[in-house]
Amino acid sequence: MARPGGATARQILALLQPCPAGLDRLSAADWAALDPIIARQRLQPLLHARHRDNPAVPEAIRTGWARAYRAAALATLTIQADLADCLALLRAQGIEPLALKGAWLAWHAYPHPAERPLRDLDLLVPLDRAREALEVLQAAGWPLDEPMDLPIEQLLVVDKSPPPLIAPRGTPIELHWHAWFPAGRLDHFSPAPDDAGMFARARRGNDGVLYPCAEDMLAHLVIHGVYSHRLDCGPLLLPDIAMLLASGPLDWAGFWARAARDGWSSGARLVLDLVRRHCPEAAIDFTGAPGETPPELLDAAAELLLQDHDTRLSAGVMAGGLSGLVRRLRREVRTADGAAVRRDSDRDGGYLAWAGSRLRRTLADLADPAVRRQSRRMAQISRWLDQ
Repeated sequence: MARPGGATARQILALLQPCPAGLDRLSAADWAALDPIIARQRLQPLLHARHRDNPAVPEAIRTGWARAYRAAALATLTIQADLADCLALLRAQGIEPLALKGAWLAWHAYPHPAERPLRDLDLLVPLDRAREALEVLQAAGWPLDEPMDLPIEQLLVVDKSPPPLIAPRGTPIELHWHAWFPAGRLDHFSPAPDDAGMFARARRGNDGVLYPCAEDMLAHLVIHGVYSHRLDCGPLLLPDIAMLLASGPLDWAGFWARAARDGWSSGARLVLDLVRRHCPEAAIDFTGAPGETPPELLDAAAELLLQDHDTRLSAGVMAGGLSGLVRRLRREVRTADGAAVRRDSDRDGGYLAWAGSRLRRTLADLADPAVRRQSRRMAQISRWLDQ
């Protein structure tokens, strides 16, 4: 399987623009290498909408993108029905969730929801109703995708959500009690969630669903993308933000002031500089923002948007150094307030079996030069964000 490098990232990200230069120079072999990566990143439906009549894209590739668009259009109907059922079950118990990211973007920001395929639905519930919300859906026959490896009492302290619940039609539902990971939970800096504030500032859509306000939506996309996941969220992050910014006004002064106060302004600048580079139609106000992100960091970030998901844990171990490896092998989870627990390993054959398997996988991955490059890119971004 091809591993995306710098040239591949540039070629794929160029396709986000309506009329990219240089497509006619790509050979049939180039397209055969690019299209599986495009498919894994869920970009085919969006690229169909943008390039359906572009003769520089081979007809066979455009045909495949059209099939993916039709499949995504049908999938949105299923996901929308599962969202409605989920909301009905929770509202019957007086629990009003906040629909995060994709649910709003697909139906309210993109021209057609098929352009923004959803893997799952993320719903934020108040922390004091989180256990009840989970029990309500499980009692209705919605199973967890996998067993919890910590008791719910510990998960509520050290994590943002349990494993996804599976709705009757098959949609994974991530029931969050925090919008993103609690501070101190990760091996690197991540800002503390502002869940209560997000509920207080929420807006109800014309579909009756509660969504974050525009500033919170942008903050969530930035923090989830660069702090929680070191950009392994994929290149859809960039059109997501461009579509959000095109959907209505945004309080830029308030956004940048909040980012500076809570310590994530450099991450916001990095992500929005990426958007400016690859979606130049996006209207971004950098007044009050920190200085521009160095070009070499933007190149590294672009690669990480297309990084191999199968090797991200191993790359992250190397990027985090020996202490990160020890924590992972111990299955230890910490938060900023000092809470520390160890995940259960019974389902993996016991702790020794899991640790041995994880260590062998990490060492095998790190023998691959592409994984070592991925790790160096992560470390490069981390050093800059954490300075």
